[in-house]
Amino acid sequence: MSKRVLIIGATGRTGLHLVEQALAQGLSVTALARHPEALGDFQHRVTVVPGDILDPAAVTQAVAGSDAVLCALGPHRDSPSTLCAQGTRNLLRAMESHGVRRLVCITGAMIGHPPKRLGWLYQVMRSSLRDMLQDRLQQEQLILASPLDWTLVRPPRLSEGRPRGIWRAGEDIFIGALAHISRADLAHFLVQQLENPAFIRRAVAVAY
Repeated sequence: MSKRVLIIGATGRTGLHLVEQALAQGLSVTALARHPEALGDFQHRVTVVPGDILDPAAVTQAVAGSDAVLCALGPHRDSPSTLCAQGTRNLLRAMESHGVRRLVCITGAMIGHPPKRLGWLYQVMRSSLRDMLQDRLQQEQLILASPLDWTLVRPPRLSEGRPRGIWRAGEDIFIGALAHISRADLAHFLVQQLENPAFIRRAVAVAY
């Protein structure tokens, strides 16, 4: 049973929803954050480890004592081009070192979802953005090769709409041009996976 969860990317637009959902489920939350003030009111309800995902020592400190990790790591305009791969490498090493096995990580539908199950728009975008996606592809490859109990979650376009509480999820669902999911529902899905054995060591898309 996951009671203590570390959230990577907690100050991002999806990460803040993850914090809210995890707290609503009664979980004890740790957040690795370069700018803890970006957590807003959540700053006083979580354990904050100041630091950067690219700092192995800070990552190790944040992982220690956790039962599971939710990863919503994403680049910013000033991020290095290898942020996701380097940060995930640090995270996986720290989890293996501390014996923390459960990892639920967001990547994206364009990253590794089967091409035959992507609509034309996502196929065009995947081809045109191939160089930009290399960091995410390497991130997925690291996780896929890991011995941990991981789940990769590949959403399509993210929206800021109100949560619906319903979605499609699976390894082979079709992602069409209009497919999307709200960040709130995506966060809800991720938190659910902490106790869901169905998608362990599987990469799934989730969308409306």
